[in-house]
Amino acid sequence: MSASSARLMLGCQPSKETFSPVSTGEKGRGAGQVGPGSNTGQKGQQTAIIDYLTLVMPASSLEDFRCSNVDVLLFKLFGFRGEVVAGAIREKNWNFYPLSAVLKDREGELVGRIGMGGNRETVCVSITGAGCKWVKDWRVTFNAASQLKAKISRVDCAHDDFEGKRLDVHALRQVAAEGGFAEGGCPPRHRFMSDEGHGTGNTLYVGGKGHKELCVYEKGKQLGLSSSAWVRAEVRLYGKHVEVPLEVLLDPGAYLRGAYSVLRDLIKGVCSRLRTIRKQVDVSVEAGIEWAHRQVGPFLNVLRGAFGPSWSDVAEARILREGHPGRFRGIAKGDALHKHVREGLCQFAV
Repeated sequence: MSASSARLMLGCQPSKETFSPVSTGEKGRGAGQVGPGSNTGQKGQQTAIIDYLTLVMPASSLEDFRCSNVDVLLFKLFGFRGEVVAGAIREKNWNFYPLSAVLKDREGELVGRIGMGGNRETVCVSITGAGCKWVKDWRVTFNAASQLKAKISRVDCAHDDFEGKRLDVHALRQVAAEGGFAEGGCPPRHRFMSDEGHGTGNTLYVGGKGHKELCVYEKGKQLGLSSSAWVRAEVRLYGKHVEVPLEVLLDPGAYLRGAYSVLRDLIKGVCSRLRTIRKQVDVSVEAGIEWAHRQVGPFLNVLRGAFGPSWSDVAEARILREGHPGRFRGIAKGDALHKHVREGLCQFAV
């Protein structure tokens, strides 16, 4: 696709070997395997969610299926009807593409990018976890990607253990140290990022970028709630050296469980985007309440002592302002956020 053709794609002028699971690169089991690990007991249930996706497809395929307009392409690939839209094409290099545009959702959040105008006459579409939340049916993406001859450049499959009963970042660190992720070959590299007891969350990485990388981290603590037990396991699969099957879009849990045998008995239960969003809101609200209690509570107590029952009127007139805290960025805004907060804190309602 030429630069001029790429500009026309948005209908605007520019501003001035098959994988499953992906091998870590070590010899032995997993280096040439095809097909995910067993998903026994999970039939009919999703045990993981897609939390990041990058697709690369021939520009000629977009022309064949009349998807040369970006809005049409986003609709065909993800079923978007305005939930996510593209900005203006700019002459800004991204992922080796000379032309690119940002993707924003209807709440104004940056949720992805699209690159075009080069790289072997291909087009690249990438959406983050905040963008994935707008995808209603991944079968639509699977079918469209198959038609457009798209390849997965990267996909993240994530599972949430909200109670922290099955996933333990410290226990898995020990497994990694003992070679438990070797899969019959040389143990993949691993590294551990400690919060040094500050309650901000620990993270374990196994493998590396470009092949497959497992990341297990204390998600609730990362969101600011030091008492949260929520742990997330996320495997990032890359199509740089091997082909990642499109079937991962239909059953990400199978590919997460199959990435390492250690995970097979740990990744259980239903995992859905809606449950994750609600949990993110709940944890963020609790973290916000803790912060307000610690930082603002004494001052509000002074206002109450000075103005009595009308202290809240003073707070509303002089302290409240428009906007949302950064901790909710990428989760929800406006009425959707207010609804989730009400549902989470309804037990405290008067």
